[in-house]
Parts: sequence; structure tokens; C-alpha cells
Amino acid sequence: MVEVRHARAGAVVGALALVVGLSLGGGAGAAAQELLRLGHDQPTAHGYQESGNFLNERLQEATGGAHEVRIFPGAQLGNEMAMLDEVLAGNLDMSIAAAANAATFVPELGMFSVSYLFSGPDHFKRVLNDAQFNALIDDVIASKGLGMRRIATFTAGARNVYNNKGPVATVEDLGNMKMRVMASPIESQVWTQLGTLPVSIPFGDVYTGMQTGLVEGAENAAAVYASNKHYEVAPYYSLTGHQWLIAFLFMNEDAYQALPEEARAAIDQAGKDMTDHVIDFVIESDAQFVDEMKEKCGVQVNEVDTGPFVERLGPLQDEVAGELGMEEVVARIRELRS
Repeated sequence: MVEVRHARAGAVVGALALVVGLSLGGGAGAAAQELLRLGHDQPTAHGYQESGNFLNERLQEATGGAHEVRIFPGAQLGNEMAMLDEVLAGNLDMSIAAAANAATFVPELGMFSVSYLFSGPDHFKRVLNDAQFNALIDDVIASKGLGMRRIATFTAGARNVYNNKGPVATVEDLGNMKMRVMASPIESQVWTQLGTLPVSIPFGDVYTGMQTGLVEGAENAAAVYASNKHYEVAPYYSLTGHQWLIAFLFMNEDAYQALPEEARAAIDQAGKDMTDHVIDFVIESDAQFVDEMKEKCGVQVNEVDTGPFVERLGPLQDEVAGELGMEEVVARIRELRS
């Protein structure tokens, strides 16, 4: 395992060195910049890219252009877990990971794979901006001694079910469906509870998985579904709204500490400010994508009575919180409902 990891790290470092060399080498005489590299696995129209752009603009403004965030989108540097592994190893400065994938390194973050924790966008915003909630999450991450820190928390949108079998209007419509899930035991637990047959495959394999029959359904935000053209192989999009996905922007601790104070302060402030900005961006873009898919792509978008879904999954919240030691976090989320 160590040899494989080092080989992958070398490949990532080599690729980054080439890209940085090409991007900076042509600017002879230009002022030297400190380059921070950020990777994510989504297209440039996605909220992940927006978060990186937001951070870069704020950092350059605060430091007079002395520091720049260079973004590598579309899984150029690997999937979320591979990139996070490189952040931990110090080969990549920053990466964005969904809580379910980050749970590979911080198991407690699997709590956010449980459905219907948030009642809607307003509640979601209150939680993600709450100092007490964020302090609890930071304590959990710090307790692992991984050498990384959370810079920001935002979302890739409210996740909905899509498939190639037919509309999902009831829980029963999910029965025995081969459902792609993220690499988290909690995700598998959720979808087993809903009657599906969970299959954990990387996000980049969803399209071909649908084509080959490896999976029949998946779930994601509208922008992700549309940007990756999953509607071509799964034309039924059902508004289950089962999960407001929590995504984290992580940074290598040594890379953070090596920055001058003004750069660290700018990154910290941008991390706080981007939460609402990215959530609003994602909500607006998801709504646009839903409209476009209905009008231009032949996607059947259907409303869902989520009551039976909530009833089926409600008890799982307390069960998972107890297993992961996240009772205080869940209690705080519930306190912020009103």
C-alpha cells in the first residue's frame, strides 16, 4: 500500500509541476506568486469551481496578487478520496470532498449521509454558518491528527434520485433497484433501508455503470446530473430532496501554517464568507438545470411525497449519531430548525 501511494503521489506531483511550469514559465519578468493548488472532481460550471474562484479572488485581493489559488477541476488529479489523500501527504494544498467521501478519513463525517437532517435551505444555511456547529466539526477533524484543516463548508446541492427504470414517486418504486452510492457505510445503510441494492462505485464510473447495467439508479444534485450528462443514460429525475450534501474545502496544515499571516487571515475569512455565496449559487444553478433538462433534454422530472421517505429514515438519524458519537452535532442541527 505504501509503494502504491508513493507512486501515485509522484505522478500527482509531476503533473502539477508540469502544469505550474507551463502556466508560470511564459511570464518572464512577471512578479513571483505563491501558488496554492486546489483540486475537485466536478465540471467548471459546478459550485465547487465557484468556491475555488471565490477563494482565489479574495486571496489575491487581500495579498495584492502575491498569492494565487490554481484550480484543477474535473478530477484531473483523481477522485475525491485520492485528492484528499494527497492533501494529507502534503502533495496537494487543498481539495474539496463530500462528507461521505471525507468519512473515509474522518468516520464521524458519515453522519451527514443520513437523509433529511435539514428541513430546507434556510435551516441548512443556519447550520453551516453556526459557530457552535463548526467548532464541533473542527474538533472532530483535529482529533484525528491528520494534518489538515477545514477551510470552508458549503454544498453541491440537494440530492435527488435519478434512474433509467421509471419515475420514483413512492418508496416502493425503489425496490431492488441497483443504486450507486458514495463510498460510505452510512450511504449503503440509508439506501438499504429504502429497499435498494447499494453499489459503491466512483462518481466518474456512473455514466458507464448506467450503460452496462452495473447500476440502474443514482442520486445527486441537478447541476451534477446535468453537467455530467447523466440524463443521457438515466432520464428519470425524481425530487426526493433526501440529502443536502455537505462538502468541505480542506487544506494541508503545514501549507496553511507556511503562509504569512495576512494570507491565512484572508483564507479564513473567505472560508466563512463563501458558505452563503456557494449555497445561493448552487440553488440558482440547480433550478436552471432542472428547467433546461425538462425543456431541452427530454428528462421526466417528477414531484415526490417525501413523507414516507422521512418516516422510513427518521430513526436512522439517532442510531447513526449514537454509533459515531455525533449526538451533540445532531442535537445542534435540530436546535437550529426554528
